[in-house]
Amino acid sequence: MSYKLSYQKAIILTLVLLLPSCNIERDRVDAEKVAERVHSQIRAGDYSAIYRESSQRFKSVGSESEFVSRMEQFHRDNGSLKTASEISYKAGIDSNVGRTFVLIFNLDFEQGHATERMIFTRYNGQVQLWKLEIEPID
Repeated sequence: MSYKLSYQKAIILTLVLLLPSCNIERDRVDAEKVAERVHSQIRAGDYSAIYRESSQRFKSVGSESEFVSRMEQFHRDNGSLKTASEISYKAGIDSNVGRTFVLIFNLDFEQGHATERMIFTRYNGQVQLWKLEIEPID
């Protein structure tokens, strides 16, 4: 009887430990899909779509026209995005928004290189861009 109870506890403990890892993997896949979409929008110069599809926190930093203007200036300075290579992923917790998902990319442009940091959150079941940082590499 105690063997059976220990076995059941072991199964429950295993499930408790494995379930979060399933969510973490789903979060990563969803964040990578959004990142891919954002990179496609950067290539197309559709900066307004990036802004519209991002989280409220992203929009609270500035207006759509300010964001579009900054991205257009970045494009003039660096040219078109050629490649985006993921170099890391990290899941974390932010005291203001809860779970966050961070993807870091090496970006190659026509006239230079940059490191990109994208932070995502999940809101109403959808992963949204929460913060976008693109730092040119000299």
